[in-house]
Amino acid sequence: MATVTESAGTATDRSGYLRDMLAVLWPEPARIERRGRVAPGTGARPGRAAPGSSPTEFLLVPNETRPVLLVPRRPRRATAAALRHYKASAVGGRRLAFRGLAAAAQLGLGDFLPHRVTVGSTGDGPEADVVAYLRKVLDRDLVVSLRVGPPRANRKPVLELLSPSGEMLGFAKVGVTGLTRELVRVEAAALDALGAAGLTRVQVPQLLHHGQWREHEVLVQTPLSGSGRTVSRAMLTSAMVEVATTAGVTTQVVGRSSYWRTLRSRLGGCADREPAAALLQVMDDLQATADVTSLAFGSWHGDWTPWNMASSGDQVLVWDWERFESGVPIGYDALHHQLQGAVERNGAGGAQSAAEAALFTAPMTLGPMGVRPGFAVFVAALYLIEIATRYTCDGAAEAGARLGDVSTWLLPPLTRYATRTHG
Repeated sequence: MATVTESAGTATDRSGYLRDMLAVLWPEPARIERRGRVAPGTGARPGRAAPGSSPTEFLLVPNETRPVLLVPRRPRRATAAALRHYKASAVGGRRLAFRGLAAAAQLGLGDFLPHRVTVGSTGDGPEADVVAYLRKVLDRDLVVSLRVGPPRANRKPVLELLSPSGEMLGFAKVGVTGLTRELVRVEAAALDALGAAGLTRVQVPQLLHHGQWREHEVLVQTPLSGSGRTVSRAMLTSAMVEVATTAGVTTQVVGRSSYWRTLRSRLGGCADREPAAALLQVMDDLQATADVTSLAFGSWHGDWTPWNMASSGDQVLVWDWERFESGVPIGYDALHHQLQGAVERNGAGGAQSAAEAALFTAPMTLGPMGVRPGFAVFVAALYLIEIATRYTCDGAAEAGARLGDVSTWLLPPLTRYATRTHG
């Protein structure tokens, strides 16, 4: 049985990560062959397949060195659909580029993409490979494309599921490490709960399947289709308030809350990582303030960014719910959306400035969420501690994440704020 270790699951180069993930999704005795620079009109030599099965040839986009997407070479409609759907919620040049590739693939020009990989299963039954498993649990024929993300602690295989005619059927996530298996379980539970919550301002994917394939957690959800990432500030705030209140709202003294205790416990559990001690010191410096501050606690998406949402009519479509959590100070989603958007616009070099801005602009950011101005900066500090704890305890730096080392951007503004408050 093929397995993936924590280190293999966090390979810092896309090419190496892809190799590891293919071996997990098509485990031995499957054959996986990578070929670069295949002459147009020819296929890679297929792997040895079991009687009645046939190998699948994937095109590596844009190339085998830095692949971001694997799409099936056949059927053409599925190839075109996979290319068209990738970056569908993006704007500008990247979206147009993939739409152009999709149109070319529909005409058969995808055969001129030279970098390919062929996978051929040699086993029978739903345990043979992940596609066999998905066909079994969904009870229909399908093909897949595979998305290859940047280095992150929570990086996992994400497969788009397509009918042979190119109809988008859904997305599958496969948890292959201790962290990602837990995140898939969390997302499945979140989608189940949110689907029954009667949301009107937010649309979430429908949970189609959650189960285990070999030792891995598998989640399948419906796709969401929106008109783009343009969402008005009023729509966004209304959607975030609905999520924040979906499991109820309580008022608690921060220093006596289970949230505060759990945050300390999480940091204590990864005390071997250098930033943990500094973050615990920040919490020590803020303890007196926490002991006299009462805040509204609710729920948050956990990773609400401009690229995890779209709009459709008067609803905001939001996906990637693996960080959903209740019992946190209200306002975290608004702060996260602001911070991550600023980092995306300004790059890693501007990350510390963006974290500083999250603190001093907190009254404006959190006012629409109902947070009183006098408490807003403290809520923002708690949010920065939350994110720094996540990155530290998940091992984001070790995974090669762009901003995994929180000491370079989150700790300095937090330390300055805590020192001023304590002093």
